[in-house]
Amino acid sequence: MSSESDTFRARVTAVHKNRWEIDPGGSAVLGARMDGAPSEIPVVGDWVTAEVHGSLCRIIGLEPRHGLLTRKRPGDVAHDAVVEQPIAANVDLALLTMAIDDDYSLRRLERYLTLAWDSGATPIVILTKSDLAPSAHLSDLMTSVDTVAFGVRCIATSTSTGVGLDELRRALEPGMVAVLLGSSGVGKSSLVNALAGTDRQAVTDVRDFDGKGRHTTTSRQLVPLPWGAYIVDTPGLRELQLWADEEALASSFPDIAELADDCRFRDCTHGSEPGCAVLSAVADGSLQEERLENWRRLHRELTYLARRVNPAAARAERQKWKSIARARRALNKQRPD
Repeated sequence: MSSESDTFRARVTAVHKNRWEIDPGGSAVLGARMDGAPSEIPVVGDWVTAEVHGSLCRIIGLEPRHGLLTRKRPGDVAHDAVVEQPIAANVDLALLTMAIDDDYSLRRLERYLTLAWDSGATPIVILTKSDLAPSAHLSDLMTSVDTVAFGVRCIATSTSTGVGLDELRRALEPGMVAVLLGSSGVGKSSLVNALAGTDRQAVTDVRDFDGKGRHTTTSRQLVPLPWGAYIVDTPGLRELQLWADEEALASSFPDIAELADDCRFRDCTHGSEPGCAVLSAVADGSLQEERLENWRRLHRELTYLARRVNPAAARAERQKWKSIARARRALNKQRPD
C-alpha cells in the first residue's frame, strides 16, 4: 500500500456509526459509489475491496456473500417504513444464547431460529450460566429446547466453571464465523472472553432489581479466536423483528409444516378452515396451542413484511383470502340445514 492509490482485499471486523474497521487497512470510510440499499452496505464479516489515497482508506467494493443475517429495523422509523437492518455477513454458525434464569424463553427462541435459518447459518442453542441451576432442572430446560428446536444442537455452558466451553470450541472449527445472538446480560461478552482467552470485551454485572443486563457490547465486532475461528459479538437485542420468508418459518416449525401437508387446503392458515390437520393436532394434544399461536404471530409478521416490501405479494395475499372465502361458502352450501 505504498503507491498513491492501491486497492486490496479486506474483511470488515467492526462497524461504527460512520466508520468501518477492516483487516488489513484499519479505519475506513465508504467510497462514493457504496451508498446503496441497507443490504448493500458492508457489515461485520463482509469481504470488501478497499483503496488508499494518501492517508485515507476507502471501501469501494463488496464481494458476493454466502449469507446475510438481517432483521427488520426496529424503533423510530419514519412513517412506519419497512427498513432492513443487516447484522452480520458470511456467518456459518448462529449461537442463539439464553441464560437459564428469567431470560429463558422458548417463544423468543423460535423467533431467533427463524432469523438464523433465513441467514443460511446453522443454529446452535447456547444455555449460559448453567452453574446456577441444579442438574435436574438444567436437564429439563434442555429437553424443552428440543421440543421447539428440532435437530438443533444445544450446549449448556458456564464461564465460571468452564462447563460446555470445550464442546463449543470443537463446534467452532478453524475458518468458521459464528455470531452470538441474545438479550443483554445473558453472558455473550463473557463467552467471547472465555473463548478468546483474554478480556476482549467489557463485562458488567446484571442489575439486581430487574435481572436485566447492561449493554456491555456497543458495536458488532469480529473477534479472532486462537485456533483460527472467528466470533461476532453483538449488542443485546431488545427487539427482534424478522426479515425472513416462509421457508425460514417452515424450517423453524417443521412439525407444523409437516402437519400442513395434510390440510384440506394447500394455503391453509390454520385458523378456522375445515379439514385443518394442524388444528386437529392441537385438539388431540399432539401439538401445543402455544406453539401454534407463536407460529401465527410470526406468520402474520412475515406476511405484513412481504406486503410492504413486495406489492405483488400483497395482491397474492388478497387473492388467497378470496379463494378461502369462496371455499368456505361452497362448503356451507353443501351442509344440510
